[in-house]
Amino acid sequence: MLTFASPTDEAQAAELMQPCLIRVVDNIRKHTETLDWRTDYLEQLRWPGNATPEQRQQVRDLAAQLSEASPEEETALRQQLSQLPTPAPGYELRLTQGAGEAAAEEPRTATLDVWELCFEVCFDNYQPQQPVSVDPALLDEDGEINWLALDEKAKALVEKAIDQATAAA
Repeated sequence: MLTFASPTDEAQAAELMQPCLIRVVDNIRKHTETLDWRTDYLEQLRWPGNATPEQRQQVRDLAAQLSEASPEEETALRQQLSQLPTPAPGYELRLTQGAGEAAAEEPRTATLDVWELCFEVCFDNYQPQQPVSVDPALLDEDGEINWLALDEKAKALVEKAIDQATAAA
């Protein structure tokens, strides 16, 4: 989970994350169109670092019970869930090359965490587990989104991440 360097960074990130995600996904599409790799997006859960396997299972069990719960049971289940670590949705890009070909070799795969790419775009010198600050180049002097800077940074980081991941696969 992210820790913000300041309340201002948190407010700016709330405004920038959706445009960052859109730009990252669009640049993934554009860059992978030039590659001979198949792309698939997989939904993942991102758990806080302190969530134990038992807590994770308990959250999954309680969430499964919600769909068939009465209104009274739903209230009790939500109360129990509020006391447990909450996962955030995450998305993984899986790139596969060679699947379905007649070659005897195993297909090559590479994966990228889409949210991590978004964080790299949105934040200045992003380092996981460190407080984050919004990249000031992504905002103009009025605090509005600098779309050109956002597009350029997203394009550069996506291309670099995909090229490194596919080269290492």
